[in-house]
Amino acid sequence: MNNLYLYTIDLLEFITAIVALIHYKKYAHSTERYFLHFLWFTFLVDSILGALLSYFKIDNTWVYYSYTGISFLFFYRWYYSILIHNMYKKITIALSAVFVILYILNGLYTEYQEYSFVIGASFLLILAVFHLHQLFNSSYTLKIKYKLSFWITTALVLFNISMIPFMLLSKYFNVLINNSAFTIILVFLNMVLYGCYIIGFTWTKKKYNHF
Repeated sequence: MNNLYLYTIDLLEFITAIVALIHYKKYAHSTERYFLHFLWFTFLVDSILGALLSYFKIDNTWVYYSYTGISFLFFYRWYYSILIHNMYKKITIALSAVFVILYILNGLYTEYQEYSFVIGASFLLILAVFHLHQLFNSSYTLKIKYKLSFWITTALVLFNISMIPFMLLSKYFNVLINNSAFTIILVFLNMVLYGCYIIGFTWTKKKYNHF
């Protein structure tokens, strides 16, 4: 049953990547254009590479730990490119540097690797708040639902604000609830994440994605 739920996440990733491809012309000249590549990269890591590692019974811990680092750095780089205020950019650089240091240190000890996600997600939430503040104080306020970066940020906020306590408590889930419930929660959060992405790619308009 757990495998069925995980396949659902793979399907969500695939559908989102397809939707992003279909609507690519809307954001092809914006900083969000790299999300198309990131979504396909995520799908390949989770589905194809994940399936190969499982088939050959190879430990996938380091693969997904590496993906965690790459994904957070991708989002940090994206926020750096869209944040306007110089102070926000400096904070982004500082948070990125701190994350890299702690990510490397945590990677040396398997039992601490989940904290890399918690740290990365916490920093990401800070940058998301910066971006939302920037959007709500701009000319896009009344048309914000057509801004792709708004939906990406909304997705990241909803997903990560839920995943942080989820990850902190994950080691106790086997005691508190069964594995199926753990997986269902994970699938639900991914539905929220990719659902917001899909809405964003579908609703966005080209004239609101020019930077």
